[in-house]
Amino acid sequence: MRFADPRHVVLACILLALNAPVSGGAPAAVHQQRYAMGTMFDIVVFHHSRADARRVVGEAFAEIDRLERVMSHYRSDSDLSKLNREARHRPVRVDPSLHEILRDSIEVSRRSGGRFDVTIAPLLRLWKGAAADRRAPAPEALARARRCVGYEKIDLSGADGIRFRSDCLEVDLGGIGKGYAVDRALAVLTAAGIQRAMVNAGGSSIAAVGGPPGRNGWPVLLGEADAGGTVLLLNGQSVSTSQRDPSKPFGEIIDPLTGAPATGGHSVSVIAPTATASDALSTTVLMLQVEEATVLLSAFPDVSAVWISPEGQTRAAYRESRLRLQPPSNR
Repeated sequence: MRFADPRHVVLACILLALNAPVSGGAPAAVHQQRYAMGTMFDIVVFHHSRADARRVVGEAFAEIDRLERVMSHYRSDSDLSKLNREARHRPVRVDPSLHEILRDSIEVSRRSGGRFDVTIAPLLRLWKGAAADRRAPAPEALARARRCVGYEKIDLSGADGIRFRSDCLEVDLGGIGKGYAVDRALAVLTAAGIQRAMVNAGGSSIAAVGGPPGRNGWPVLLGEADAGGTVLLLNGQSVSTSQRDPSKPFGEIIDPLTGAPATGGHSVSVIAPTATASDALSTTVLMLQVEEATVLLSAFPDVSAVWISPEGQTRAAYRESRLRLQPPSNR
């Protein structure tokens, strides 16, 4: 559901810090990458023991791999695939992680008035097929797909498992799954005593604690440095960025209320306490005009947002005073 713009990445100064010599008890730097969930994950940590850091980073990647096996809709043996096949007919027991992300998804759906909805899979499949044929879906097909969408049809209350109150409901976690994996990986790191860490899912969702030596946060570039973009210092927060892919005629982000794809060329970065929340909300806010988006975000008191123009300039911001922003020259 997201097109990750490579402009929205952690700044090169972090990589310079990784290559700096370690001396005088300074924390050692560890940086590892792994491809998962359709993107490249980066984990960067600074810790007093390089060996311990490498071990814990490996455990964090193991958690990301585990979550991919649970939440993938491409794997027929995943918990999500099993849920989509069977929950229309009977309650289905799933991994606690899948239950948790569905609970979080429903909460975002409620607070956003349904503008975010993980049951959008039938609409996504319809528009993907239409894009392959380079035509919009037929109105009757669109009506059938929209009948299958509705987060309120997911029943998490049963002691025997999750049940779908629909004969055609289907869940797709593309708008929230990477953010949840970022949160879980960061939780593995901090539980092991890592106090300076950043987890980056392809530049689209990033969460961090602490900062590189000598810094009180991890610098993340929003927009283009030469076009008036800004640097966000991330510490104890997460940021997710969404942008419509201009190469795809019908888009990849669908409004569950209208059944139509998002339009426009801007991107939006949402800053939130968790990557689960920022991932879901950046997907949602991209579908709205700035004024409409600020009304929606008012239901999330700990969330801020920055809109970036196609040229890479900061176009607008919401709750900007709560963010630690710097011009790129101060990075």
